[in-house]
Amino acid sequence: MSQSPSRTSALIIAGAYFFLFTLVLWPVVDLTSTVYPFRMGDPGWRYGSMGLMAAYLSTPVLAIFLAMVVSYLFGHKNTLRAISVFSVLGFVVLVVVLILFPLDVIQVRSATPEEQRSSFQVGAAIAELKHLTAAVVLALLGFGGWRTTKEMAGKPKSSQSSELTAEVLKAQKRD
Repeated sequence: MSQSPSRTSALIIAGAYFFLFTLVLWPVVDLTSTVYPFRMGDPGWRYGSMGLMAAYLSTPVLAIFLAMVVSYLFGHKNTLRAISVFSVLGFVVLVVVLILFPLDVIQVRSATPEEQRSSFQVGAAIAELKHLTAAVVLALLGFGGWRTTKEMAGKPKSSQSSELTAEVLKAQKRD
């Protein structure tokens, strides 16, 4: 039994979205199960959980980017808009983390043995850089995606993918 090309394409696209959703979901589940039970009043717990979060950020951010590419290529304006909003919310959460994490580092550093402070501070700096990088990427994706949905209004879906193909070809010629 064969399916029509449009039905097959829809299944592939649905599979791509589902896979990318799981690339966001499972790191969140892993992090949550690792840091549970929540002890918000404990600076050591906050430092540890935000430090672990830094290690889990790359995969969900990559998945968000790829989902935005898929939604743009197939002209799914509403999906792109929803992912953009999600990206901006992630950016806001990371801005809060960028502010609070150094405060917890200061508190926990005083309880860290002298011989471990150097590696402690390097680890904290790397975690903060990962938070910052993810925040910048999510801000660019979120605000850029939102702007793109406004530009997509009124354009047929096929012209969007042909425009992207033309841009890729131009970039390849420059290289």
